[in-house]
Amino acid sequence: MRLISSNLLQSIAEPDNLEYRANMMLGSLEAGLAFSNASLGATHAMAHSIGGLLDLPHGQCNAMLLNGVIDFNFGHAEQRYRNAAVTMGLEVGGLASTAIRKRLVAEIARLKQAAGLGDTLSRARVHRTEVRELAEIALHDPCVVTNPRRPGQRDIEVIYEESL
Repeated sequence: MRLISSNLLQSIAEPDNLEYRANMMLGSLEAGLAFSNASLGATHAMAHSIGGLLDLPHGQCNAMLLNGVIDFNFGHAEQRYRNAAVTMGLEVGGLASTAIRKRLVAEIARLKQAAGLGDTLSRARVHRTEVRELAEIALHDPCVVTNPRRPGQRDIEVIYEESL
């Protein structure tokens, strides 16, 4: 998280800068190693269903859903999200849980927007009429089992709807 959050925008702005690109590659490798051991959770389960149904890039799908899943999970994995915020360089010392959640979600939204990943599900051609089917598929995805908070059908539908 540290490598990616601190090198993403620079690597986009300066694509020929090998230091930024190497840091992004290392961050990507470390992320892959981490999720190979820990699985992925609701963001990826939901992204799989969108990508599979609508043939959208997996990374784009994850980006569109990440904020909503953090909001859903935060209370069940507060220390993990606090650690993520600190790792990303956010000042959260002494802040209440609600403020940390808002600051983390805002920073991820800022990074996504600056990186050109500000799309919503509706801009990516996802329609409200597809939400129920997408949620059913996501609930049967193996990645959802390791989510910090066990979502139900309606929980997943709400995250999709809020991401439209």
